[in-house]
Amino acid sequence: MSFSAESPPPGWYPDPAGSGGERYWDGGNWSQVTRPAGGLGAPQAPQQAQPSPYGATPASQGYYGAGVMRQPMLAGFWWRVLAAILDNIILTIPLGLVQRLVAGDAIDALSLWLADWTLAVTQGLTPPPLPEGAIPPLYLYLFVSVVLLIIYRTVLVATRGGTLGQLITGLRVVPDGSGLETTPSWGTSGIRAATAVVFGQVPLLNLIDPLSMLFTAKKQTLHDKIAHTVVIKK
Repeated sequence: MSFSAESPPPGWYPDPAGSGGERYWDGGNWSQVTRPAGGLGAPQAPQQAQPSPYGATPASQGYYGAGVMRQPMLAGFWWRVLAAILDNIILTIPLGLVQRLVAGDAIDALSLWLADWTLAVTQGLTPPPLPEGAIPPLYLYLFVSVVLLIIYRTVLVATRGGTLGQLITGLRVVPDGSGLETTPSWGTSGIRAATAVVFGQVPLLNLIDPLSMLFTAKKQTLHDKIAHTVVIKK
């Protein structure tokens, strides 16, 4: 039996009644049978469906695209690593310019101090003290760079569905349980960006956050979990 774009093939789809699980679509109507999201558990065999108030066909909901049945493929670990590497390369020049403007003199002074300190230690002399006023500019640069990274991630995810690295590699950030073409809201994008950037500055969390996707069913990092998002490969 073939199905037109208006009549998707039978299968399990996100429950349009909003239960958070999946409901069986028999090709013409929604059945009364549901199961947990992801196919966990052992649901009964789907019974003959009857017209019900659960709404329109799966295709018209937009989860798989209008009239096209496409199961979204979750982005793999190495695809996301590649996207992150590309983002770092892209941001190297602008962040380097910011560093020079905000903390350039302090970094130069610390470099000279480190050379003098090393020489003094090797010769058994008293090491020189830290240059006065060299540390505050470094904290200022850290703060400015964190803010810029949050803005970068928030704006691009909210408007384009992904950072430049993700767009280049064909990855998209979408709200968990939504459609392929759904873009996260500004609030969701901001929460996701802030948690990702802050976690990236904290020892251990900067490893736990990305590696956690290897142990979650939907390949979500910690910041994905917090923002209720997933990353898909288009």
